[in-house]
Amino acid sequence: MDFYHLLPKIELHAHLNGSLSNSTLAELRELKYGKEVPSGTDDCFYKILNGESLTLEECFKKFQYAHDLTDRREALARATERVIEEFAKDSVIYLELRTTPKCTAQMTKREYLTTVLDVIRKSSENQRGILVKLLPSIDRSKGVQEAMENVNLAIELSSSFPGLMVAFDLSGNPFGTTFSDFVPALQRAREHGFRLALHCGEFEDEQEVKEMFALGVDRIGHGTFIEGENLAFAQEHKIPFECCLTSNVKCKTVPSYEDHHVAKLLKLKHPVCVCTDDFGVFETSLSQELKICASTFSLTKADMVEMQRNAIEYSFASEQEKKELRAKIEQFSETLSKEL
Repeated sequence: MDFYHLLPKIELHAHLNGSLSNSTLAELRELKYGKEVPSGTDDCFYKILNGESLTLEECFKKFQYAHDLTDRREALARATERVIEEFAKDSVIYLELRTTPKCTAQMTKREYLTTVLDVIRKSSENQRGILVKLLPSIDRSKGVQEAMENVNLAIELSSSFPGLMVAFDLSGNPFGTTFSDFVPALQRAREHGFRLALHCGEFEDEQEVKEMFALGVDRIGHGTFIEGENLAFAQEHKIPFECCLTSNVKCKTVPSYEDHHVAKLLKLKHPVCVCTDDFGVFETSLSQELKICASTFSLTKADMVEMQRNAIEYSFASEQEKKELRAKIEQFSETLSKEL
C-alpha cells in the first residue's frame, strides 16, 4: 500500500448521502427492491451496477439515488455503516459526517437522526480504529422553519448521545435564500454548545461572508470566493478552510486543480484541511485528494503528515480524543522517519 493510504487521516467535510459508493448504492437498491432490477431503472443505474465509468451529470444523479434508497431506517443504518467502513478502510482515523435530518413516508426526522447516531455510537463501541462525530445540517433550500426544527431536535437528542453531535452545518442551494434568515437557528445551536462549520463563500457574496463571520463561524466549508477584507479577517482569526479539490474542479467552481484556492491558502500558511465532500459522487477518496494536493503543489510526505496533525487541532473532537489522535499520527511519523 502507498504512503497516502497508510497515512492516518482526518476527514472534516463529508456528506453522508454524497459518500455512498457504487457498491453501497447497489447493495441498497437490492435491499429495497430485491435482486430483480425494477422496471423504469435508468441507464445510469445500470452503469453503477456494472461498475462502468460515469459522466459528471450521471455522478450527480447519485444524490437522487441516495435519497430514494435511504428512505427507511434499515437502509439508512446500512448506508451509514458502509460509509464509516469505507472511510476506515482508507485509514481515516477521525470522521466528521454531515447529514440533514429527513422526514419520509417511513421515517420521522427523529427516527432519521437517532438511526444515524445509533450507528455512529456502535462504530465507536466496535473499535474499528475510526472515531466518528455527527454534524446535523441545515438545508437552506428547506427554509427557516425546518432549520429551527433541526436545531431543536439536535438539542433534544444531545443528552441521549453525549459527545456525538458536535457542530451544525449550513449547506444546500444558497441561491434564493438569505443567510440572515438562518441566524436565529444557528445562534440557538451555538447557545447550546454546538460549533458552526458552515458552507461559506461558495459563490461571490462578500456581505454574506461578513455576516457568517459576525455570527462566529468556527470552520469555513469550501471558501472558494473569500477574498480581500474577508480573507484578511479569516487570517487574523485563523479560521480553518475545509478544501475539497475534486469536488470543486468537477463542479467547476474552480477551473483546475492548479487554480484551486488551496494554493493561495498554503502560500499564506493559513489553516487548511483537505477533505472529500462527497467521495461517492465524485469517485474519490481522502487518500486520493491528499495525493492530488501533494503532487499539484509539490508538497512532501512530511508536509502531508503535518497537514493531518493540524487537522486534528481544527476538529471538534474533545481534548482527550485529540490526544489519542495525535498519538496515532506520531506513531506513523516515527515509523516513516525510520524508513526515510
